[in-house]
Amino acid sequence: MSILYVKTNDNRLQPTIPQKDSAESNMQFISAYLADWEGSKQRTFMDVCERYYNNESDILGKRRTVISKDEENNPVLAESKLLANNRLTHNFLQKLIKQKLGYIISKPFTIDPDDAEDETAKAMIKDIKEYYSKSFHKMIKNTAKDSLVNGLGWVQVYYNEQGKLSFKRIPSKEIAPIWKDIDHTELAGVIRKYIVDDFSTGKKIENKYIEYYTEDKVYYYRYNTDGVLVPNTSIFVDAVGPHYFGMSIKENQAEGMSWGKVPFIAFKYNSEETPLLSKIKTLIDDYDKKTSGISDLIDDMPNSITIVKNYDGTSKEEFVKNKNEYRTIFVQGDGDAKALETPLNITELDTHIQRLREDIYEFGQGVNTADKDIRDTSGVALRFLYADLDMDCNDWGPELETSIIDILTFIIEDIKNTKGTDYTSVNYSILFNTDVIINETETITNCFTSKGVISDETIAANHPWTRDVDK
Repeated sequence: MSILYVKTNDNRLQPTIPQKDSAESNMQFISAYLADWEGSKQRTFMDVCERYYNNESDILGKRRTVISKDEENNPVLAESKLLANNRLTHNFLQKLIKQKLGYIISKPFTIDPDDAEDETAKAMIKDIKEYYSKSFHKMIKNTAKDSLVNGLGWVQVYYNEQGKLSFKRIPSKEIAPIWKDIDHTELAGVIRKYIVDDFSTGKKIENKYIEYYTEDKVYYYRYNTDGVLVPNTSIFVDAVGPHYFGMSIKENQAEGMSWGKVPFIAFKYNSEETPLLSKIKTLIDDYDKKTSGISDLIDDMPNSITIVKNYDGTSKEEFVKNKNEYRTIFVQGDGDAKALETPLNITELDTHIQRLREDIYEFGQGVNTADKDIRDTSGVALRFLYADLDMDCNDWGPELETSIIDILTFIIEDIKNTKGTDYTSVNYSILFNTDVIINETETITNCFTSKGVISDETIAANHPWTRDVDK
């Protein structure tokens, strides 16, 4: 089955979603959509991004070959077992991601109401803080990391066994989003494909499941032993269920409830949903390639090639093999041997590698901490050093703010259902408490000289040694 597409008002295409209630009637759509998503460039590049984040770059597949012969005595390239084959990986991606996370979301964010003196807003912030635990902040930070690594991160909203509103980070590769609009601002549905390992039989068995979330229902599926998608009737008889269950006041029994929207929240690095690696992959690859090549040359003693006279190889292929693999050339003539110098131009190599490193931080928009000139830097210079990081995080900030507000919308809805207090009319924004390296001596001096000009509370808040302004 192919996916049906409809034209929007501006002639762009977006997928249609079948309006069917049964689990069986949706299986063709799910299978076709999953196949399209899993084969897309966005999804397949996620695998590459996660490899690089785990320091498994393409250089690990590097091979050094020499000219050899096959069974029919034809010249072929074969992997050398004698030449050095160093594969040096440099995890620039993880360092840049940790810089961005540390800068914008390492500290808890602040909810900033439009009217700070409004008593309703104060009460709302107090009630929301009951949900804001350390694990909640960790979940947001890890999902933000997913958006940097994969371009998209996901949070699922649900009620746990105790009936408490909960949020769970879902791996990016498990989610196939179905968007309502071409700008990907509102979800029409989510297909989650995941694996559960079963060891009950004494060996590992991978059981594959699919959950299809719409705005009001969840459809459950599994793959049988033949790899065929079938409704998962072990959860519900018809394999269809609500988003969650609530207590009906009238009937005094559990009642299927719906959020009225898909209970998943997307975290994006940018509006294009492109990961950080897309900016710097070729630079990292060249850096790994050049440093690995230099390491190989050092191990292979590249500064000399031995020339031996009065011995002739049997073929040109053997000549090239001897030169490349053994770094020895056999020639005819009067008996003699000497070394032919082939010095490395270390200066040019160092310049190129240094340029690559600078480009990685330039286009990855981070801080090159290997720069020795940053030591004892003044406040103005430090701000200039952080300019690219700050600019990138300022672009990322609105995307992150939108996702956090979406989470808070579910929390505000839960407060309304459990406490009866409605905060939907309160307008607010999210402030990120960015964290940068500062020149403490300079900052403390500025705080001291500001005495009498600004309030003591403001001075205390900006002093680098302050942990609790109220105290």
